[in-house]
Amino acid sequence: MKGYRTLITAGIILILTGALFGCSGQNGDTSKATGSSASDPITKNPYPKSINVGVIEGGPESAILVKENFLKNFGVKVKVISYSAGTDINNAFVSRKVDLASFGSYPIALGIANSIDYKAVYVPYVEGGNIEALVAKKKQKINSLVDLKGKKIATPFGTTSQYALLNTLKLAGLDAKKDVKLLDMGGQDIVAAWTRGDIDAAYIWSPALDQAVEKGGKIIANDGDLVKKGVTIPEIAVASGEFAKNYPTLVQKYVQALVKVSNLVKEDPERATQDVAKWENVTEANAKGQITDNIWASPQDQLSNQYLGKSGKGKLAETLKTIADFHKEQGDISQSPDVSTFESAIDSTYIEKVLKK
Repeated sequence: MKGYRTLITAGIILILTGALFGCSGQNGDTSKATGSSASDPITKNPYPKSINVGVIEGGPESAILVKENFLKNFGVKVKVISYSAGTDINNAFVSRKVDLASFGSYPIALGIANSIDYKAVYVPYVEGGNIEALVAKKKQKINSLVDLKGKKIATPFGTTSQYALLNTLKLAGLDAKKDVKLLDMGGQDIVAAWTRGDIDAAYIWSPALDQAVEKGGKIIANDGDLVKKGVTIPEIAVASGEFAKNYPTLVQKYVQALVKVSNLVKEDPERATQDVAKWENVTEANAKGQITDNIWASPQDQLSNQYLGKSGKGKLAETLKTIADFHKEQGDISQSPDVSTFESAIDSTYIEKVLKK
C-alpha cells in the first residue's frame, strides 16, 4: 500500500522525519556516526556522515521499521525520510537524495525501464485483500464493476492503486479511456472530493479507504481479487546501485532490518498491527488488514522462484516485466525492456548472506 498526500504536506513530513529520526539515537546509531571514522569492512570505503532511508506513507513495512527501531545499530547515522508516493521516491533516487527504500512494484518497474540505478534486494509482501480497494458510493447504486460505466473514478496516478484499478477495469471488460473518467487524486483529495460529491468511486488505501467506506462507500473490488486472477503487486525494497557498490555492509544491514519486520509479522501480528495503527494514526481495527490481508514473504521465501530467486531468476523479474509492458500499453514508456534487464536489477546476495548468519 502506498501513501499519498499533497506535496506541501509531504515536504513538511520529510523535514520533520529527517530531523527526528536522523538526529536522534532512537532511529540512528549516532554514537557510532562519526563520519569517516567508520568504514565498510568489505570495500574499506569510509562511511558517509549519514545515510537516507526512504519510507512510504501507508506502508506497513515502513511503519514497523520505524516503530520498532529496526534501523538502529547501522554504525552510521540513519535519516528516515517519509515519501508520499513511489514516484517521489524514484525522483529521490535520480537526484541521489535517498539510498535505500521500500515501495511499490508499479513505480519500480517504471524506474528500471527508465534506467534508474537501483537493485531489488527484498520483497516484504505481495498486496492482498483490502490493502488497496475500489470503493463506490452506495447511493449511486454501483453494486458491480459494470455499473461503473460512465462514472468518475479517482486514484493516485503512478501508484500501485492506479495499476490495480486499470487491471480491474480491464478484467471487467471496461475501457479505462472510454467507459469511465479517471481522475488523478491523492488520498486526502479523494476524501474531500468524495465528501463534496465530485466522484463516484475511488481505488485507494487506508486511511482514505476507511474514510470513504464510513461516508457511504461500499468496496466492490480489491487487490485480493486481482491476486486470484493472476495479477500480483509486490512491495519491493531497493538499494541505490552506487550505494550498494560502495557500502554493501549497510545494504546487508537494511535487509536484516526487513527480515526483522517479516519475523515480527509472523511471530507477533498483534504488535505489528499496533505499529501500523500508531504510524498511520488509525484504529487497530483498520490497521489489522494491512497485516492479515497482505501475503507476507518470509526471509527463506526470498530465494525461491516465487520471489527474488537466485541470480534474479525468480518470478519477480517476470512480474516487473509484465508491469513494464503495462506501462508501455499506457504510453508511459516507448519500449519495455527485455526480462534480462529486470533480472539484472535484482540482487539476492544480501539476503543470502543474512540467511547464512
